[in-house]
Amino acid sequence: MTYSLRKRKNKWMAVMVAICLVFFLVVGSYTSKSHVRTLAVSIVDNGRHHRQSVLEEPKWKGSPETRAVDDDIREEYLNGSPLVRHRKTVAKQLQSCSQPFHKPGGATVLINAVNPEGTISRLSFAPLGFMPSDVYRFNPNLIPSPPGSQYPYIGFARESIKPIKDAVSVRQHNVIYCDMDWAKSDTFDQQMLRCVNEPKTLDLPSWRSPKGSCGLWSKSESGVGHIDSRIFMSPRGEPLMIVGTNGIANCVHQFVVDLRTIVPDLESKLKVENVPIRFANLTALPRESPLAEIEKNYQLLFDEKDDIFVHHEIGDRSFTAMSDVGMRNLGVYAPTPECISALRKTFAHPDSQRMTIHQATNSLRVTLCEYPCEPSLDNTVLISIMHVKYERFLDVYYRRHLVVMNATAPFHILARSSNLIYAGTDERHMVYSVALEWDHSHYRRRRELLDNPPNAVEKREESSAAKLTPGTNNLVNDYYHGWLDDTVLISLGLNDRESASIHVKAGRLLDCLELCPK
Repeated sequence: MTYSLRKRKNKWMAVMVAICLVFFLVVGSYTSKSHVRTLAVSIVDNGRHHRQSVLEEPKWKGSPETRAVDDDIREEYLNGSPLVRHRKTVAKQLQSCSQPFHKPGGATVLINAVNPEGTISRLSFAPLGFMPSDVYRFNPNLIPSPPGSQYPYIGFARESIKPIKDAVSVRQHNVIYCDMDWAKSDTFDQQMLRCVNEPKTLDLPSWRSPKGSCGLWSKSESGVGHIDSRIFMSPRGEPLMIVGTNGIANCVHQFVVDLRTIVPDLESKLKVENVPIRFANLTALPRESPLAEIEKNYQLLFDEKDDIFVHHEIGDRSFTAMSDVGMRNLGVYAPTPECISALRKTFAHPDSQRMTIHQATNSLRVTLCEYPCEPSLDNTVLISIMHVKYERFLDVYYRRHLVVMNATAPFHILARSSNLIYAGTDERHMVYSVALEWDHSHYRRRRELLDNPPNAVEKREESSAAKLTPGTNNLVNDYYHGWLDDTVLISLGLNDRESASIHVKAGRLLDCLELCPK
């Protein structure tokens, strides 16, 4: 009897030990899976783990099985796993078509908010109203001056001087600038922006391209000048210019420079004396070899930490990360969604008719709600404008689409707009977008809104309102970020001869979007 009881007791002890062992195994497995899920949520939330793993060698910890799962999560993210919360927020914009004539798939007509007639505002870089017949000034860029400045804008443009008596020579291309103010048109009674003084030429260095690098463009080897500038404010408050000129390793390449090193008194005019200068000289923007003969249309994207990424093209996307300590190509080539690639078409006679898609403007950061909602990675995206370019013999025609991207690397494309039509332009002409800029200086009313908030928005407590200001929220700054009720200034080129601009609320740009993928 004693032996039987002892045997039974030992048997129960063995069962209890087995139960405890199973319990610890389950808890260990759950903890490991919980770690993986936490990592997955972190990656999907902001892409931060992904970016670090690309800029540095991955340092994944844990068992081989855990590392394999982590790699699968990273791979899923790199291959286009969507930011679910971003997509839900963007979907609200898709469902909202504010104008009766706006509908998904149709054109998005943009009305100029500062012109009583709603049409584009013309720009003139000829202070006296006329220019010589051999000089064209176009491809405009506008930087709003701070409140209280003598003139509201500083304007930049490309100046092309036609060769005289030599039909085969390459035109000389420069970048000019001037202070601009509102005036009345000489030909008809409409408000326009005009240079108040004779434009000056940016003193930029030039050099020859490597011998034999220009192929069909051999005349450009000796010096093409400086073309297709894109001028914009960085999140730090740097007035940067991306410009094309003769390459160091190819025919024409893209360079960046801080304009404060070239334009006298620009830093005092913009009140950015205390912002450090990172690009004191023309700096070649990096891209992996082989380079194309002509590199064009680069743009800079700034993530949630304001780190810089060079976005080379939107058709076959690739990036280079730039930091204060060096540069490195990202190991991922972000996929281009069907909503972008489907815009490509082929023609029966490609020698005489073709189309391409390419980036057009710089980028901006926008929070997908009206002030004073608090910006976060859940509701904030990057926007820019891309072009679909049609060419038939000597005729060129553009369609323009807003592109919405994640605010974090590798900047997955979330949505695009329908064709943007600027009121007052003729679609038969070549109308192209040059640059985007927040015009907070002239069209932002913040103090009145906080003192007298609309009924739809509850007044925030001071602790909450503090998260809406630079320094307390990494996403917020006075140059690169805005809300849906803020005003975007779009600079436009017309037929490679004339210039214009249009002011629109960001909410109108983000109207009737098409999700990517559908």
